[in-house]
Amino acid sequence: MYTIGAMEMWQRQDYLHQTTFGEFYNRPPMIVWAIGLMAQITGFKYIVVAARLVSLFATLGMAALTAVLARTVINDKIFIVLSALITLTLGDLYFYRGWLAYADPLMGFFTMAAVTVMYFAIRKNSWALMILSALSIGAAFLTKSLTPFAIWYSAFIVFSWNTQDKRLHFSPLTSLGLPLPVLMAYFWFSFVSVHHNMGHSMLSDILQKVLATESMLQYLKKIIVFPFSTALNLSPWVPLALIVLFRQRQTIHPLVRQLLLLVLINLIPYWLAPQSHIRYLIGLYPLIGLICAYLLWQSSPVIILWVKRLLLTVVILKWLFGLFLYPYYQEHIRGLNYVQVAQNLLSTAHGLPIYNHDGRSVALNIVNELDRRMYPHHFIELPKEDWQNAFLLSMDPVKQASLYQTLTITGDKIFVYCRGTACQRLSHLKQNY
Repeated sequence: MYTIGAMEMWQRQDYLHQTTFGEFYNRPPMIVWAIGLMAQITGFKYIVVAARLVSLFATLGMAALTAVLARTVINDKIFIVLSALITLTLGDLYFYRGWLAYADPLMGFFTMAAVTVMYFAIRKNSWALMILSALSIGAAFLTKSLTPFAIWYSAFIVFSWNTQDKRLHFSPLTSLGLPLPVLMAYFWFSFVSVHHNMGHSMLSDILQKVLATESMLQYLKKIIVFPFSTALNLSPWVPLALIVLFRQRQTIHPLVRQLLLLVLINLIPYWLAPQSHIRYLIGLYPLIGLICAYLLWQSSPVIILWVKRLLLTVVILKWLFGLFLYPYYQEHIRGLNYVQVAQNLLSTAHGLPIYNHDGRSVALNIVNELDRRMYPHHFIELPKEDWQNAFLLSMDPVKQASLYQTLTITGDKIFVYCRGTACQRLSHLKQNY
């Protein structure tokens, strides 16, 4: 979706509004800006590579920021490197989300940058750092969602709270940055996206998940499963750190205690909400990585030995994944087949327009490949009501159009419809891909 948006944005040369299939997409465009700028280096022919590079650099940035905070906990080079590596090798981030062409890693990077800079702003009583932190969390909001604001404001309370006199301690200078993220969102909604109700749409997206109606049985199942699935997704470090935490009583560093509280404050709403997903927690991954590194570092030499072995194991598994499993997945399951569909569809259309009315991932992958091949001359759009002499990709029946062919792509069916002279074209499409 975001690669499609980047190609459309650079063709339209409207850099404030993100579109998909030519229609306004009701989300801020930071991730599309990042992919488009990266594509200036790689070329739009390699737009997917550009998107994955954005995610990769954002993931490496999260690990680097973990190292910055780790240095304030224990100023030891090995511990600092260990903290960064543990963050980098959290299962969900290392094997999947850290290189996926999606918005989450970039949002996670900006969120972590905001939290890290805020810690130093409060510690050094710096209004300039506080404003920089506010701008960073504003960038996280512009990447995808309003939820980074919750992490940022809760981080301010946690870092400012004095456990001895039970009061918030902060300078009036540092508090100057507090309204800035809200003002950024207000400005964006009021002036940039004033006609599209983006603020209402983004807030509704959150409320739908919080207020979703689930059966009591399904909700109880989610409440029970969530902690285990979260720990499993963040294997091997979270399960190992939890074992160490429960078996060995430790004196915890004040900053680690604050980070643990910050993680719990922001984890509980996702735990209690009827609908949530592990990717929504990506802004907390670096904090979780640092907490795990600290607990493991403070444990016994036997645990440290296991940590070294696990690090070596996950690196080997990633190499096996990258060298063998992922290429096989791309060639035989999901990847090369979309390229073939797009190539065959363009050969069939032979200059006639192609439209799309299917929002599933199968169609998005085909459209991405079509846009990539046609860039910078055309991009796939939604059909006009009176479309003629063209093809249309759809998942549903289309009125007043002929079914040209039914495609089965990795188990998903997609229908190719036609009108006018398009129906007379010789098909270069196969039935199964």
